[in-house]
Amino acid sequence: MEDLAQVYARALFEVARCGVCHVPSFTTDPKFPLRALAGVKAEVYTDLLLHDMGEAMSDGLNEESAGPREFRTAPLIGLRFLPSLLHDGRAKSVREAIAAHGAPDSEARGSAAAFSKLSELEQGELLRFVESL
Repeated sequence: MEDLAQVYARALFEVARCGVCHVPSFTTDPKFPLRALAGVKAEVYTDLLLHDMGEAMSDGLNEESAGPREFRTAPLIGLRFLPSLLHDGRAKSVREAIAAHGAPDSEARGSAAAFSKLSELEQGELLRFVESL
């Protein structure tokens, strides 16, 4: 059972609109060929979709159907074990990664703006939550 702090942090995650792309969970296909993985709720914090992150995040590469500004939403689960963040490792903290989402031509600019409107206390709670995943 979640404690009150986790419930509050998850609510802040939604207020900041992080969950639009970093969807907290999904359920695997009940007909998945491996029975142990069929119909399982997976808390991975991703929608696994491509998003245009803007020119500032562009890596200049095309990969299959993804253009140089498009990236598949990275799962946040396990983030606490990573030494750096984003596709190219440019962010050394969750706060830096959120800021990088805020370019004017990024699909995630609204989420970055919503995060910046949170109080310092709320930002800290949200960062602690994401850093614990």
